[in-house]
Amino acid sequence: MRPIPEAPDVTEADRQRCRALIEAASFYAVDYERDGACWERVLPSGDCLVLAVWKSALFGKPEREEWTLVRYTGRGTLGDETGPMTLRNALMRAGDVVAGATDKPAEARRHQ
Repeated sequence: MRPIPEAPDVTEADRQRCRALIEAASFYAVDYERDGACWERVLPSGDCLVLAVWKSALFGKPEREEWTLVRYTGRGTLGDETGPMTLRNALMRAGDVVAGATDKPAEARRHQ
C-alpha cells in the first residue's frame, strides 16, 4: 500500500499537539526506519503497544483517520491491530488495553 501523502495544511504546531497527546499517554518515540512515525508503550505484562501513523512517516492532524494501534505480546508476536482511526480513538483503545478491558470500549463503560 502506498503511503498517505502529507496534507499541505499540516503545521509544526499540529505535529507538536499530536506529540503532546501521545506523550501524555506514556508513549515514547521510536524509529522503525521505513515503518513511519511510531511510538511505543511497554506494559507491565511485557506486552508492547505501538502507535503509528498508518503507512506514512508524515502526520499532523489528530482528527484524521491516519493512526493505527498494534499490540505485541511479551514474546514479540502480533496480538492485535486496529485499522486507521483518529488519534483520540487510538489513545482511548490504548487506555482500554492498559486498564485490562477486553471487550468494551471506554465510552461504553462510562455509560454503565
